[in-house]
Amino acid sequence: MRSLTAHTAHVNKVLFSPDSQTILSAGFNGELFLWEADSGQRTQVFEGHKQTVNGVSWIENGKKLLSASGDGKILTHEVTSSSPVQERQDLKSGVQHLRVTKDEEYLITSTKSNMITLWELPDGEQVKKVKSDEKNIGVLETGKCHNHAIIGGLGQTIRRFDLPSCEVLEQVDGHEGATMGFRFFDEDRHAVSVGYDGVLILWDMVTHQALEKFNVGDQGYYGIAVAPSGLEVAITMAYQVKRVSLSDLSVVDNELPAKGNYSADYAPNGARFVIGSADKTVRLFDLNK
Repeated sequence: MRSLTAHTAHVNKVLFSPDSQTILSAGFNGELFLWEADSGQRTQVFEGHKQTVNGVSWIENGKKLLSASGDGKILTHEVTSSSPVQERQDLKSGVQHLRVTKDEEYLITSTKSNMITLWELPDGEQVKKVKSDEKNIGVLETGKCHNHAIIGGLGQTIRRFDLPSCEVLEQVDGHEGATMGFRFFDEDRHAVSVGYDGVLILWDMVTHQALEKFNVGDQGYYGIAVAPSGLEVAITMAYQVKRVSLSDLSVVDNELPAKGNYSADYAPNGARFVIGSADKTVRLFDLNK
């Protein structure tokens, strides 16, 4: 494990580039950095945010990135430049979630007021809004193979929306308290979710039924990521990360020094795994060793 310490506060999001060569790290205080995965060197500082960066996504095969923050700004950066090339603004409240559709035609954001705001890409025109009917809910995931989105958060309900129509396709009861993370895999035929209740749920997305429920810990904050192979899921929690085999639910535990471990991601080539933590640190694991 390598530790990269350069943030001034919590690391809120981490995300590998499509070519697995670089890592985005987003944090409190509006910090958004780019790291070289091999050397661990910081190669870019992306400017423009003043508050916590809550969502990041690559577009155009890693040539550009989108980011959204608590200051209400939604920025587009070219990876080679620190200054944003485009800015959108949600004037009512800060942006809590950000996702992009698989065809990169639409950007979805969530705020306290709206669980879905749909924007056209690349121009950035707003095309639709769906008001929040519950507190602290938003877009947790978009499809890898189809244009649909998962909305969840506080409360038991998990809903799947068609995009761009924003019509509800179905809803299911998920976790006690809150759904902390949701990820599709297997060409959107299956998914996994983790809740504040410490339960991991494996979903059949064809029948919309829970296949397995597995307790991974006590109540608390959890992050989730699925390996590119679809054979493993990583769950981040206080002082540890658990890598769970989806074939037999066997678990490999790794202890971590940080109480808060907010975000995780696997490299698309499957060689590495990264975690963003509350102790200002990005932790990088080599899975081939």
